[in-house]
Amino acid sequence: MESSLRKVEQNKYELTVDLGREELAGYVKQVESDISQQVKLKGFRKGKAPKNLIRDEVGDRHILEEALDLALRDSLARTIEKEKIEVLRVADLNIKENSAKRLLYQVNLTLFPKVFLGDLGGIRVKRKSIAVDRKEIDSALESLVASRSEFIPKDKPVEAGDRVEIDFEVTSQGLPVEGGISKSHPLIVGDNKFIPGFEDQLITMNKGEEKSFSLSAPKDYFHKTIAGKSLDFKVRVVDIKKVKKPDLNDEFARSLGRFKNLNDLEHNISEGILEEKKLKERQRLRLEILSAISSRSKIDLPEGMVKERLDEMVTGFDSDLHMKGMELAMYLAHLNKTEDDLRKDWREEAKKQVSFALILKKIAKDNSIEPSEEEINESVEKMAQAMVLKGETDPANINLDKLKEVVATDLTNEKVFNFLENNCALPV
Repeated sequence: MESSLRKVEQNKYELTVDLGREELAGYVKQVESDISQQVKLKGFRKGKAPKNLIRDEVGDRHILEEALDLALRDSLARTIEKEKIEVLRVADLNIKENSAKRLLYQVNLTLFPKVFLGDLGGIRVKRKSIAVDRKEIDSALESLVASRSEFIPKDKPVEAGDRVEIDFEVTSQGLPVEGGISKSHPLIVGDNKFIPGFEDQLITMNKGEEKSFSLSAPKDYFHKTIAGKSLDFKVRVVDIKKVKKPDLNDEFARSLGRFKNLNDLEHNISEGILEEKKLKERQRLRLEILSAISSRSKIDLPEGMVKERLDEMVTGFDSDLHMKGMELAMYLAHLNKTEDDLRKDWREEAKKQVSFALILKKIAKDNSIEPSEEEINESVEKMAQAMVLKGETDPANINLDKLKEVVATDLTNEKVFNFLENNCALPV
């Protein structure tokens, strides 16, 4: 076997591997031996049937395909070991020649960049206590009642409590505000989900009516980009409906299908809120630990990996906009921005996400943290079954190798996070 490694960019290389006749014959022989241990032919014990009968049973093509797969996997593993490189990703397999005499192929390798971790021993992040109060349960009950409400078409002007659909645009000093464009946006007037004063402006408006007005966002508004700014609104009422809410009682709880009474429903809601808070606290804790590690570490961050993450972020955002009936180009045009502007805005976040991913991989490697083959296979089976039951894919179209890779990464990361929590998180 011969191989050559050519650097393409910072941490990306092109690997060429050349296998000869004797090596290929060895892989074919290995596959024949493996298959003979699996296939049972009448009159022969497993592993004892003649090769020609094995070939007749499974077919030459199947044997050659299995031999090719084995040759690729084994030669790649041996080459990586020989070159003494840490490979983060293998992609773009290109088979140049595949015959009985020669197998010549190329793959692109992304190498693990240099990551120098700071001392984890000095990192101590405190957990926060978690509890559920009555206001949270009442709020959840209100949302549940609202979700079961009946919407009755209405020809009269908007009143408090009505459900309306509106088109709106928001600008500040003549410039569009990011996220300030929406079509047929639903809201209940009086729920105060918008900037204070916005929903008051909708009262007495009629279906099809347009209105322009200005408001100032509170200085402590959760959207920091517009907090404290004067905003100009252009609103059109698309639809108006009167809301008829069901009564909140034992009968309502039983109508949901699995609750004995209102107390049973409230208990279930309380448990759900508690679990959600636990999840958010776990996410906060993990993010704080990773941020602390990142601030103490040095990472030779490859530009290519940052670009790939930005590509994924933009693609995901584009898909989200499509689900809302909007186009990325039109959205950016309203903001007077380009896709390059968007990438610049998101670049630091992409760098942080890539850094965190590399830190997790480094910790896993340094501490020999990895899931067992049994854990991976069990999770793959469950995930594949869930995908099929939900109708997301046909069983024949599931890429088990890709799914196994994703599952292995997720399980490894979860084990690393547990390791970090045990070593870096303080009790409440």
